[in-house]
Amino acid sequence: MKEQTRYRVTGSLFLLAVAVIGLPMLFDGAGLPARELPPMSDEQPLPEVTLIREEPQRSDFIARIDELRAAVDEDGFQTDSDTRFGEPVLLPPTEEADVWAVQVASFGEPENARDFRTRLRQDGYEAFISTAKSDGSVRNRVAVGPLLNRQQAQTLLSELSARYQVEARLVAFAN
Repeated sequence: MKEQTRYRVTGSLFLLAVAVIGLPMLFDGAGLPARELPPMSDEQPLPEVTLIREEPQRSDFIARIDELRAAVDEDGFQTDSDTRFGEPVLLPPTEEADVWAVQVASFGEPENARDFRTRLRQDGYEAFISTAKSDGSVRNRVAVGPLLNRQQAQTLLSELSARYQVEARLVAFAN
């Protein structure tokens, strides 16, 4: 007999022996003994239940939604800054500004803005896009930032203008 056939026959006999010994123990019907529970008597007290009659607090959720609707136009742009809701707001620089960004370019086509942002990110800059309405048209502004120091922002402005041959500009960053 071949060795492989011998192993198969031996294995089959072992499994048959385990089945002959083990299956009757599993299906003998004894199982676990039944557990008797004592019957409930009428004398056992039911737990006390207290009803809470407090009126829920009024939410200002509807008022906040109405406030938000008034602050955003039908296209999803904030009415005060003309920037798309949820995106960083780029404003003209002021003396009170604490956070800065450098606007590197502005595109009419979103795909061009995404491509340029990808190029900036591959070159190691923290670039983002801020979409804004300007004179009825939508502009996709590509900027680098935010920066907490105006001097650093000025240095970055010079670096980006020279490196990409663009007329970058300093802007205030708001969220």
